[in-house]
Amino acid sequence: MGKKFLTYALLGLFLAAAPALFQSCSSRLPIDEGTVVVGMNGTPTNIDPRYATDAYSHQLIELCYNGVMKKDFRGRPVPDLAESVTSINPKTYLIRLKKGVTFHDGSPLTARDVAYTYEFLRDPANGTPHAGTFEKIEEIKIISDQVLQVSLKEPFAPFETALTVPIVREGTPKEALKNGENGTGPFRMVTFSPDQEAVFVPYEAYFESPPKVKKLVLRFVLDDNVRFLQLKKGEINLVINGVTPDLLDEIRKDGRFQVVESVGSNFSYLGFNLRDPILRKRKVREAIARGINRQEIIDSILRGLAVPGDTLISPLYWAHESDVPRYPYDPEKAKKLLDEAGFPDPDGDGPLPRFSITYRTSQNDLRRRIAQVIQEQLRRIGIDVKILSYEWGTFFSDIKRGNFQLYSLTWVGITDPDIYYYAFHSKSTPPAGANRNGYANPEVDRLVEEGRRVLSPAKRKEIYSRVQKIIARDLPIYGLWFSKNVLVADRRIRGFTLYPDESYRPFKDVWIEGQ
Repeated sequence: MGKKFLTYALLGLFLAAAPALFQSCSSRLPIDEGTVVVGMNGTPTNIDPRYATDAYSHQLIELCYNGVMKKDFRGRPVPDLAESVTSINPKTYLIRLKKGVTFHDGSPLTARDVAYTYEFLRDPANGTPHAGTFEKIEEIKIISDQVLQVSLKEPFAPFETALTVPIVREGTPKEALKNGENGTGPFRMVTFSPDQEAVFVPYEAYFESPPKVKKLVLRFVLDDNVRFLQLKKGEINLVINGVTPDLLDEIRKDGRFQVVESVGSNFSYLGFNLRDPILRKRKVREAIARGINRQEIIDSILRGLAVPGDTLISPLYWAHESDVPRYPYDPEKAKKLLDEAGFPDPDGDGPLPRFSITYRTSQNDLRRRIAQVIQEQLRRIGIDVKILSYEWGTFFSDIKRGNFQLYSLTWVGITDPDIYYYAFHSKSTPPAGANRNGYANPEVDRLVEEGRRVLSPAKRKEIYSRVQKIIARDLPIYGLWFSKNVLVADRRIRGFTLYPDESYRPFKDVWIEGQ
């Protein structure tokens, strides 16, 4: 605690003198030359759009690539590369592409590129996380350079949402897209330095109007204090959820910055390994849920920039179900559940724990602080929690491999309830799915399969309401909160729309005042 106090005390002393220091600096900053530098609090792990699964990679990919469809502000699929997508019948779609779209090497986009991308994704030999979705395709017919017809094996309700997957050029080999090469997006990547930064320039032949900034840099700055100081110095010009809540007040007082808050759809949760001999017991998982005071964390660590969340689907979206089982903070009830699960208190509320478990998280300072609060809360009900903190790539790799007991992660950009198939169907294990917890429930399998076949929105709502209730009852994960989004940017930056899912697509519309 002493070290943390000293860190913040020194940071405070530095910031007190910062305005004079920064204003006395006469050197021109990147923003003065037309460059916007974005500070990211994580590092992309795979920027091949066919294989990426983490949020940081997807944010980078959005700058370079387009899908046949894209998500609008409310998460609904709308045409992107497509001029139109028409459902001829419940199993057949006609895709008509926009004319004049080119890849970054100047070659024209054709229906063959789209067909190649979908064929690649549905081939199980390629091992993409999209295989479970695109295996629904029965046949793809090329009608002309701009038109193709996709026939499905059976009706598939989220098909238009699936068409948001980025399109790559025909013939792109499996190992070819390590550096964001040759997309159709508004920006062209010129350099990618893992663990450092990615540099983009506008693609001047973009089929919509090209971006207005001269250059866009995504800088991967994992340390919260370093990122904050770079923002204050002008070395970074914009962050989304990149200033920790305890430092936001300092930024609000600085007239050089704009601070925008917005509702968010990003869902943070605690994941349980159901293969673990301790955590496979549901009463233990419920005890952990009842032993965590979410509101305390929201108030003290997140400074109110979140609301408790119980399902993956945000209240912003049509499929959200609010009437699900909940587990209010109740440490005494938690202790009784642990007794019933076969883990009695060994020394009558003494220092000895009932059992020990590990909690994996990244090295992000905010996430580690949250883990420490949860660690202390669970200590009070007799659970010893050992925090294991790793750099993002190692941490995420461990989670995908099932190498954990407890972990915390955030789902980003969830708009369609088909996520429940991807995350909880018993066959949706990595790399083709995200059931990392070992959850298996035949009723959930049946419902999420049915939810894919049923086209009626009302019927889908009914199905996924049941799914959300079952998942909340079974507790393969425990929902923590939906985070609010906070944009902090140099006041000269204009045109950015803060999406609920933290999308980077709006960077194409950004411009710098006075340039």
